[in-house]
Amino acid sequence: MKTNVLFAALAAAGLLSACSTPAPHGGKASSDISREILAANDGWAAMGGGVTGGSAAKDENVFVVSTRKEFVDALKKAGDQPKIIKIKGTINLSTDDSGRELFEKDYAVAPYNFDEYVKTYAPAVWNTKLDPKTKRPFRDLTGPQEEAREASSKRQEARVRISIPTNTTIIGLGNDARIIKGGLVIGSRTTQNPAGPIVSNVIIRNIEFQDAFDYFPAWDPGDSWKVDKSYPGCQETYVDTKTGPQMCPGGRWNSEYDNIWLSGAERVWVDHCTFSDGDRNDKKFPPNFPFPHNEVTQKVQHHDGMLDITLGSNFVTVSNNHFRDHDKSSLIGGSDSLDKVDGGKLNVTFRHNFYENAGQRLPRVRFGQIHTFNNYYIGNAAGLDNAKNTAYQNHLHAIEAKNPGNIWRGALGIGKNSAIFSENNVFEIKNGGAEIAAVIQGGSKFLDQGSMVNGKPADILKAVNALDPKKQLSPDLGWKPAGYGAKALPAAEVPAYVKTHAGAGKL
Repeated sequence: MKTNVLFAALAAAGLLSACSTPAPHGGKASSDISREILAANDGWAAMGGGVTGGSAAKDENVFVVSTRKEFVDALKKAGDQPKIIKIKGTINLSTDDSGRELFEKDYAVAPYNFDEYVKTYAPAVWNTKLDPKTKRPFRDLTGPQEEAREASSKRQEARVRISIPTNTTIIGLGNDARIIKGGLVIGSRTTQNPAGPIVSNVIIRNIEFQDAFDYFPAWDPGDSWKVDKSYPGCQETYVDTKTGPQMCPGGRWNSEYDNIWLSGAERVWVDHCTFSDGDRNDKKFPPNFPFPHNEVTQKVQHHDGMLDITLGSNFVTVSNNHFRDHDKSSLIGGSDSLDKVDGGKLNVTFRHNFYENAGQRLPRVRFGQIHTFNNYYIGNAAGLDNAKNTAYQNHLHAIEAKNPGNIWRGALGIGKNSAIFSENNVFEIKNGGAEIAAVIQGGSKFLDQGSMVNGKPADILKAVNALDPKKQLSPDLGWKPAGYGAKALPAAEVPAYVKTHAGAGKL
């Protein structure tokens, strides 16, 4: 990386140390931490014009909030003016305006009932006939249960998703600020309307995000479904209860809510936050259909991503965060088909983050130029598919492995038109090695330098390319990170640094 000469000169002269001095690559120093801004040399967000958030807020637009209602009222009052929202204690987003917590029964629209929903769309019932166009089970569910589930989901969404406007700083006070049971949305775009207005200039710091829980997950019978003759009885035509398409693998539960979702956002800095599923992790909701629809990946998913960046979002820096006890952490780019929206966008820096008991999407990337450096990853690959096995054998293997956490499936997902520059990262992968530090998911470019896997220097590119001679990655990314104020730490120093600095309560 190139050194930012101006920043180095100012630091040497002592002009950056008059106030509280940030950690390496930290925010620009300020006597009031809530008014700190992203340093001029800190990753893609800085290169996009910088992030000041609500640092210029007038006194009347500085708020201390401790309930959902106070939070929403403060955002509404300030609008797009610079504003600082200070989070005190725990804000439960699944509450009414009086502070009463809302549960499934409060959002449910009759006749929705989860057990009836499962019975209605069980593969043994729904998958006996295939869609003649797609040769898969019908993916658009019909009937009163699905209609009621959708209506129930919309009621919950209106309550637990909070839209964050332009020119905003949201910062936790002390070491116990939390936002739970919902999520923040920066941007207004959807896959149905990918051209909505951009929200920009947002800072989120020092907050623990927990349990963005979806009470109404949707079953998609065609997701990952295929005719695989290694499964006993699997074929396209229904014969009887033991032979037919209902005996083929596939189908997934999908949920709606991320802890933070950038949905058409630019110039965003997420720093010193902690993300988890709290005490309702998805391990507590195992698959509820019998074999062959009891794969580990078919658990009833109540949580989506932790920090997803989609729909033309751009210029983002993600630093000093702790992502823990979750399968799919960060998705960058939601679909291969969105090249007109995402092409040339989705440029993100990930640095000094801690991924603990992680599974995948750390991040999974489409289109973006991603710089990921000095991150620390801990995972367990017990139960991961073996390319030499049939799908049926891998299914049984994953169940028998009894991985106590999330199955590690690859940290860096190399998707369509992505260009990931990985540098001085550290991977501790139990039951795995460098060949699964990254995974090819439709992309063709990847470069890593200076990283370590299981305590040793590793050539991750070579290891991944050795898996399949037909799928080869090129290190020619077409870009290089520039404009940073300090070099990346040597990989050997990363675990200690990250464990000390990453997460909420460590500013």
